[in-house]
Amino acid sequence: MSSISLPSAPVAAHLPLPSEAAHTAAHTCLNCGHPVPDRFCGRCGQDAHHTHRLTMADMPHDVLHSIWHVDKGILYTLRTMIRRPGPTIREYLAGKRVDHFRPLALLFMITGLYALLSSVLHIQMLPPRDPTMPEAVWKMQQASTGFLMKYMSWCYVAMVPVWALFARWFLRRGGYNYAECLIIAAFVTAIINFFALLYLPVTYTYSDTPQIGMASVLFMLPVVAYSTWAYGSLLKHTTLSLARRLWCGFMTYMLGYIVCVLVIVITTYAINWSTFKEAMKQQMEQQRLQQARVGKPAAALLR
Repeated sequence: MSSISLPSAPVAAHLPLPSEAAHTAAHTCLNCGHPVPDRFCGRCGQDAHHTHRLTMADMPHDVLHSIWHVDKGILYTLRTMIRRPGPTIREYLAGKRVDHFRPLALLFMITGLYALLSSVLHIQMLPPRDPTMPEAVWKMQQASTGFLMKYMSWCYVAMVPVWALFARWFLRRGGYNYAECLIIAAFVTAIINFFALLYLPVTYTYSDTPQIGMASVLFMLPVVAYSTWAYGSLLKHTTLSLARRLWCGFMTYMLGYIVCVLVIVITTYAINWSTFKEAMKQQMEQQRLQQARVGKPAAALLR
């Protein structure tokens, strides 16, 4: 009898583990397959020397390595932006970016941390209530300052395109386009919110005290000074005088700040319009009663 050979079962393709693949293709990027003559792939940027199979022994190193490199970029960017904002931004725009944390990521990270801490601390930016103040007026002030404290930092983020518009106009002698002005505004706004983050212990200490207004004014003074210097230093390479550069920096920040405050005020009144109307009604009623009390003694004297 002739033997009938049955077809052999298909053999599953063997997929090499990363350690095997690295051994067989030591000079090929495991991410995109591009030849890697050096440590990093020229096509996708992956590190070709750290693609071995992961083990538990690698976990502590990877965690510390990731935290260190993130913190290193943040701390370096914060330090250089505080000490020399103009040269730092100009270097970033010129292409020296590997040591810096990305400005938009820095802005969102700092703003998110500030918003989280301020909501947890429940900071009250109003002094204690005056006993003669109507209830509706007090509620209106609480609503407006509460909205301001809760969303001020995020309003700064939303106003970055507006600050960029003013920077495009006042810093036009520097030759910056609008996209570069967005980066400039993001860097400066991130540092302003970082200052606000550092100032939180002070505002928390004076929360709901008569000194809270003065504490807010003392915070704004260095913020305005830093913003004026930061924006103005971006014109250092021009022929403008120091006074003119500082004036351009001051106008860039202040006009953006005024627009930001107007947006917050309009939004607050729009959201709390019914409370605002009630507060105005009570305020007018209180003034009418006071005038009536003053008028009665005067009428008695005339008699």
